[in-house]
Amino acid sequence: MKQQDDPRPIYFISDAHIGSKDAEAEKKKEKYLTDFLYFLAEQDPAPILYIVGDLFDFWFEYRYAIPSLYQKMLSRIVYALDKGVEIIYVTGNHDFWMGPFFKNTLGIPIHHGIYEARHWQKRFFIFHGDGIPKEDRGYRFLKSVIQHPLTIWLYKLVHPDLGIPLARWASAQSRNHYKKTPEEEKADDLKYLHYAQTKLQEGYDFVIMGHTHRPVFEGTPERAYVNLGDWMRYFTYAVFREGQIELKSWIQESAASTFHMEPETARSVEK
Repeated sequence: MKQQDDPRPIYFISDAHIGSKDAEAEKKKEKYLTDFLYFLAEQDPAPILYIVGDLFDFWFEYRYAIPSLYQKMLSRIVYALDKGVEIIYVTGNHDFWMGPFFKNTLGIPIHHGIYEARHWQKRFFIFHGDGIPKEDRGYRFLKSVIQHPLTIWLYKLVHPDLGIPLARWASAQSRNHYKKTPEEEKADDLKYLHYAQTKLQEGYDFVIMGHTHRPVFEGTPERAYVNLGDWMRYFTYAVFREGQIELKSWIQESAASTFHMEPETARSVEK
């Protein structure tokens, strides 16, 4: 477990899925994310940022090719890093094929699956959250196939001009497959809440997840389950300072202004 007790604020975001929307929606998304990253870069001391999966709509790492539609956001990330922001990436279900680029080129450590950390003597359980519902057995099998070294080796034989559009299409099909009714969403939220409660009972102070794209805060500022929502509809993030956590929404054009979420934005799971 990583021990880290210092005065820096700690931020958490997930599920931006850069590259997943039409041009106008992507422009808005990148504007908000750019403002957010510049806001972090201007802080003193520079904060820590956890990206809890699916920053990009897909990530397949060829040895020499990076998708052109990601270049702008990567440059914003480099700017934040150069200003002293520490970024830690916990992978999601659209991050199957992350190679050494983030770690070796950007200096961003990559953690697959569950990541545990300690800040201000608080224990954090950080996990994107994919595969939690029992009925996701098919997904878990597919994940093991997709992440197999042979699968990755074979896909690298496909030219990027074919492989990248194919991966974007597959990501879009995955999102369509996971569209659910409001009743199904509530049922899933309860499953995530119950999973988080088991981790809190194990002694964690904070359970941080994403994947559902629905922001949820259950608990107190000192001990809580937080689902980070997304940067597609809600533009939500969590911030931890001096032992307490908040779930907030970034909806201003300027990085200089953030405010607390309106009550209807931060969900409370109905038990």
